[in-house]
Amino acid sequence: MSSISCLCGECTLMLSENRPMMSLYCACKDCTQAIKWGATRGGKAPQQLPQLVYIRSDIISVNGIKWMKAFQLRNPAKSTRVYCTKCYSILGINHPTYSNNVFMFFPNHCEVNLDLSIKPCASLNMSSYEHEQKAKLSNDIPVFHNFDYPQERERFFSIEDVKKTFRKPLIPPSGSTFEDLINGLGEIVNLDLKIGSVPVN
Repeated sequence: MSSISCLCGECTLMLSENRPMMSLYCACKDCTQAIKWGATRGGKAPQQLPQLVYIRSDIISVNGIKWMKAFQLRNPAKSTRVYCTKCYSILGINHPTYSNNVFMFFPNHCEVNLDLSIKPCASLNMSSYEHEQKAKLSNDIPVFHNFDYPQERERFFSIEDVKKTFRKPLIPPSGSTFEDLINGLGEIVNLDLKIGSVPVN
């Protein structure tokens, strides 16, 4: 069965779908900050350019829920991330844009039993890319430096995979959604981190 697990094996989400709906690269400060915060507590260090993968929000069963906790970087926040509090793997991320149709995960920061052959369809927030080495991207991957202008958002949401992924669900999930999981974990922890700051222990 398809699954996403933490790196220590205590937490597992069993999923109804095996094939992700979309993949992206993202250089935004929030993605990097969230990964770095987990790394200070034992999680895996961030990649040069994190890959994001989106899977249908349809969870058949959950193991190790006692080790799961939902966090937000600051208040106000849109993204909510679920970590394993034993190894600080990131099991998944929710955002209002996802319309409870999908949730996102970092394939390099968890163990997955999914078909990850899907190719990233865009690279986002490259104005925040801070590595000395230039990101190696295929010429057919559209690059978005930021979303300061409506034209950029329109261009991004015109990508077929993006439209398909972020639309309202056409068929109800057979299990529970990632939002349901978050709602069952108790109060969301606000980390109160400054934007772009390097988190410390």
